Amino acid sequence: MKKVVFWGLCALMALLPLPFGAVDEWAIFAFETATILLFGLYLVGDVKRKGQNKGVNFRSPKFKAFISHEKVEIKDEFAPGNATNDMTSEKLSPRMVPFLFTLLLAVFFGVTVLQIIPLPPFLLKVLSPGTYNIYSDIHRGILAGPEGSGIAWKTLSLAPPLSLYELIKYACYFLFAYLVFRCVRTRKEAEFFLLVMTAAALFQALYGMMEAFGGTERIFAYKKRWGLGSATGTFINRNHLAGFLEMVFPISLGYLLAKADFFALKKGVTFKEKILWFAQEKLQKTIVLGMIPAVIGLGIIFSRSRSGVFIFFITFFLMITILSAAGAGGGKIEGFSRQKRKRITKILRTLFLAVVFTAAMIGIKPVIERFSLEYLSRETRPVIFRNTVEIIKTYPLFGTGPGTYVYAYTKYEKAYVRGITAHAHNDYLELLSESGLVGGGCLILLAFGTLGYLFWRWMKRSDYFVRGVGLGCMAGIAAILLHSLTDFNLQIPANAVYFVTLFALTMKAVAK
Repeated sequence: MKKVVFWGLCALMALLPLPFGAVDEWAIFAFETATILLFGLYLVGDVKRKGQNKGVNFRSPKFKAFISHEKVEIKDEFAPGNATNDMTSEKLSPRMVPFLFTLLLAVFFGVTVLQIIPLPPFLLKVLSPGTYNIYSDIHRGILAGPEGSGIAWKTLSLAPPLSLYELIKYACYFLFAYLVFRCVRTRKEAEFFLLVMTAAALFQALYGMMEAFGGTERIFAYKKRWGLGSATGTFINRNHLAGFLEMVFPISLGYLLAKADFFALKKGVTFKEKILWFAQEKLQKTIVLGMIPAVIGLGIIFSRSRSGVFIFFITFFLMITILSAAGAGGGKIEGFSRQKRKRITKILRTLFLAVVFTAAMIGIKPVIERFSLEYLSRETRPVIFRNTVEIIKTYPLFGTGPGTYVYAYTKYEKAYVRGITAHAHNDYLELLSESGLVGGGCLILLAFGTLGYLFWRWMKRSDYFVRGVGLGCMAGIAAILLHSLTDFNLQIPANAVYFVTLFALTMKAVAK
C-alpha cells in the first residue's frame, strides 16, 4: 500500500504547481481530498501490516536463530551495508521529530482551534481585548445597549468559517509532509522524488521563459494581466515562481553533488587522453546534471523578482561557503576530502558564472531595471508592513484568525494602496497578525528551530549522497524563509507543500 501512496505523492508534487500554483478553490479542494485519501490508504496498509506481524512465522530465519541461539545472517533488502553496494538500495531510516518541535506544532493547531470556538464575553475580553471591542462596538451600534450587555458568545477569529478553511489546509500540509516522511523509504525512492520536484521546476522555468521571450504572455489559455515581460511559469505572480524555483534550485545542485563524479584533468596528458577524458560517461552525466540547475537559475533571474535574484546569489554563496568549510577542523570526512571539496566549489563557481554569462547574453537589462530607484520609489511594501505591525499590536496574543488578514487590514490602511491588500507581503507579519504571538510565534520558531536541528545533524553525516541532497534541501528551506521577508510565498499552496516536503525529506535523510 505504501507504494501506491508513494506514487500518489509523486503525482501531486508534479501536478500541484500547474493550476496557477494551486491557488484556486477547486485546486485546493482537490489537493486536500487527494491528501486525505492517500492518508487513508496509508492507514489501511499500516493496519494490515501490523495484523500480519502479530502471527509468528516458525520458518523465518529470525525465529530459528532465536531457538537455536545461532547467528544467522538476515538479509534486508534496504538495510545499510547490504551485500550489494548499490547506494540506491540503502534505507533512509525514519527518525522521530524531537518532542519540542511536536509541542510547538501542537500549540499552533491548538491556538487555531481555540480561535474558532465561541467563548463567553468575559473570557474573550481577557484573551483578546481588541476582538472584544469590535463585537462591543457592533452591539452598541445595532442595539444601542450599554457596553458588554447582551453580547453573545463570540470567537477570537473575526471570520470563523475562513479560519476553519485555513485550519483544514494547514492540517493537509503537515499530513502531506508526514506521508512523505513515512512513505519515501529508500534512496531510490528519495532520488525519484527529488527528480519529480526538479522536473517540475525545470518545466516552470522553461515554460515561463518561452512565454516571456516569445511575446505570447499566456499561462496555457489564460492571457496574463500582471507581470508582463517576466517569466511566471504557470504562476500568476513572478515572485511566486521565483520562490518555487528558489526551493528546487539548491536541490538540483545538491543532487548534482551527490550523483556526479568530480575529478580533475591531470596536467601533461596527450591530446588523445584529453579526448578520452571528455568522452567519459560520468563526465557527460555531470554536464547534463549541471544544465538543470543552470536553466532553473535562468528562470529565477528572468522572473525579474528582486528578492528572487538576490536570493539566487545568496544561495550560491552559502552553499560554496558551507562546502568549503565542511570537514575543516573536524577530521577527515568519508568521501569528502579537501581535494574533492575544492573540485566541488570549483564546479559551483563555474556553474554560477555560466548562468550569469548566459543571462547577460540573452539580455539582462530588464532585470537590472527592477532595481532602479524609479521602481523602488513606487514600492508600497513598507507602508503595508507598518500597518500590519499595528494589527499585531491590537491583537497581540491570538491574532485575528487565519484567513482574516484581508478584513482586518482595512481598518489600519492609512495611505491608499492600489487594489485590495489581501496579504502582508511578509509571511512572518501576516502569520503573527492572524495567529498572534502564541500561535504564529510557535510556527516561526518551529521552522527555524527545525532547520537549525537538521543542519546540526547534517554536519555529523559522512555519506556523500545524504550530504549533497541534505544540503540542497536545507538551502531550499533557507531560501524561502528569506524570501518570506518580502513576499507571501507560503500563502501559495504549491509553494507551501514543497516547503514542508523539504523538511520531511531532510529529516528522513539526516536525522539519525
